[in-house]
Amino acid sequence: MKNFLKILLLIILFGAIYYFRDPLSTQVLPILENLKNNISNVFGKYIPCKEPIPYTFGTFDAKFNISKKYFLDALSLAETIWEKPVGLELFTYTPTDSSSNVLKINLIYDYRQEATSKLASLGIIVKDTRASYDMLRNKFTALKALYEKDEIDFNVRMESFNQNKLAYENKVKFWNTKGGASQKEYNQLEATHLFLENEIRELQNIQKNLNNTADEINALVVVLNRLVTSLNLSVGKYNTVNVARGESFEEGVYVSDGVNREIDIYEFSSREKLVRVLAHELGHALGLPHVSDSQAIMYELNQGNNQILTKADLDELKVRCGLK
Repeated sequence: MKNFLKILLLIILFGAIYYFRDPLSTQVLPILENLKNNISNVFGKYIPCKEPIPYTFGTFDAKFNISKKYFLDALSLAETIWEKPVGLELFTYTPTDSSSNVLKINLIYDYRQEATSKLASLGIIVKDTRASYDMLRNKFTALKALYEKDEIDFNVRMESFNQNKLAYENKVKFWNTKGGASQKEYNQLEATHLFLENEIRELQNIQKNLNNTADEINALVVVLNRLVTSLNLSVGKYNTVNVARGESFEEGVYVSDGVNREIDIYEFSSREKLVRVLAHELGHALGLPHVSDSQAIMYELNQGNNQILTKADLDELKVRCGLK
């Protein structure tokens, strides 16, 4: 009898689980998932470095012209910069995990990378140094002076073209009302027409060159304004030509609202710079602050060339992870 009751109870229990399987999946499981994420976040906050931070791709903009493998390889190197010196797995790549506690890493193409790419195409590599700023400022000054002169010449020539075009059109209308022009007048009108066609082609080429120069100037402005801020220079804001732009310039940023965490990468001029900016933002994901060593990964400017931790970086990491 007792065995029968046990079997009956088991049947009832499994039947209840089966019957309520949908409510469990829609109500209980999300609660358990949130609880797991909250525990993970609290665990990482108060006992850092004990569990690796899971990360995955978020936005991946193809306009950077790099593959996901290229980006992932750079991420792997950036990850190793932190892990190797302390022998800990601090990060882990989880490509299929979309839960809220996973660190999402985004590659976002906007005016920042556009400016860097434009300057790179002209053979200009930007560094976060005063020497680089001075070089770019001198180039900007010379280029803007040339642009302003060429723009004045273009406007004068364009005004002359418009006047000649209007005079030509009035003559054509006049002779049309007369039933036609003489051969001599017709030949003069045809010569004027050919001149105007040639002139507009030249003006279009001049305008194209002006636009290219404006693009170069505006790329310089974006980078110069970024350097003014990052180098803490007492210099007024540089202004673009033909467009209004007042955005700030950051190569990357780590953001967290206490639950969701993301790294946004906006700009890099080389693979080495990409690795360093990724390593820097991963450092922030670990909870590390900026340090004063200008060669450090966690220095506020990405101006070093090394891809290893400096003593300042390592000291902060050890404090954060409770290591000696």
